[in-house]
Amino acid sequence: MADLARSGQTRTGLLAFRAASQFRFHQPGTDRETEQSGRGGETCYTSLAQFSRNVLARHPQQFRIEPAAATLPCLPRAAWPTFDFSGRRVLFLLPSQALGSNVCTLLFLAALRQRFRLRGLGVFCAGAAADIYRTVRGIEVFTLWLPARDLRRYDVVVDLGHLESRRDIDIWPVDMEGELLDAFGGLPPSSDHPAEPRPLPADRPLRIAVMPLSSTPMRTLPPAVTAALIDALKGHGAVSLCLNDNQHQGRLYREALDPPPELPVIDAYPSVGGLLRGIRGFDYAVLADSGPAHMTKLFALPGLALYSSAPPSVLQGRFRNLTPWVVPFVGPHCATPCGLAKLRIAADGRVGCMGSLALPLEQLPRTAQAADPAAVERLLLREPIPCIARMRDMASDIAAIAEADLSQRRSA
Repeated sequence: MADLARSGQTRTGLLAFRAASQFRFHQPGTDRETEQSGRGGETCYTSLAQFSRNVLARHPQQFRIEPAAATLPCLPRAAWPTFDFSGRRVLFLLPSQALGSNVCTLLFLAALRQRFRLRGLGVFCAGAAADIYRTVRGIEVFTLWLPARDLRRYDVVVDLGHLESRRDIDIWPVDMEGELLDAFGGLPPSSDHPAEPRPLPADRPLRIAVMPLSSTPMRTLPPAVTAALIDALKGHGAVSLCLNDNQHQGRLYREALDPPPELPVIDAYPSVGGLLRGIRGFDYAVLADSGPAHMTKLFALPGLALYSSAPPSVLQGRFRNLTPWVVPFVGPHCATPCGLAKLRIAADGRVGCMGSLALPLEQLPRTAQAADPAAVERLLLREPIPCIARMRDMASDIAAIAEADLSQRRSA
């Protein structure tokens, strides 16, 4: 059993380093409790490029980086479905910091723990998603690096980078919870996270959130839609507009929307943990296709989710707390939902999607990785991609859909 647990090798790229003396770091955008401290002279492992680039490489007197890529013994992918984790201390290597992906991974870990009587459960290289794992007790979180001394406390390492369905995630999304449950032998979902929404309170005015931002202008709601939603829902309770002034598009959005003084605006939550606590405190929400939309699964928050490029049946998985709506759009090069996760770059340097660039996906092999404020401003405010422009033109219809959804839930 022990030999099988260590007969594979990690796939996710790891870097090994040593510090000359004791050190301490906190991941920006997370609660202070995610801070880690390390000891001098001990080997540590990280997969986080930002930490490696901004901390390790900039302090060569403090950190010695091993020149060769590191790997760790891990449970082979073929053994996942049949391995008996009972009584084991299991450590998972996380291949992504995407908030939605990590919400779904947390849901899977809750199911794994219900199926097996684990002696310990941990995750490493959680990065900006570390606060998500702190919503459930009993998960040890290594935010930025894994010390070798802590690695030795675990019996099994599982690298989720071996999950096959992740490899096409830029052109089609994945139901991460469902994929992981299947990959580990068809585990039943966690009973701690029901698929159905919690009821709306009947004894007080509702606390309603409008959360229009996503990580890309391809999925962010047009300001005209947000304005119509706020106007339609304000008669049902106290509406708050939730933005993110840490994002360039969040700042642009506030300027474009110019919300009235009486509207409560949350310009940014102090951390991912603060965002999670904020979502938990609302009674109903309207959201873009985003990390917060995935976070509603953890709290059974009812609401409406508005989709453009992504199919809600995949992203919502088994959950029924959010009513899905996909903007209807068909063009010469694409139709909703097209599955595209990120903006693409044409051969001439233009940034957009199949519809906005008038090119098929085969001619757009590269994704836009670097920050491009000019492209964000153009696509967010002046020239939205075709399906988002269609959503903008349907602002009053979408507001009516949200009001009808909320009214139906209140009368249920």
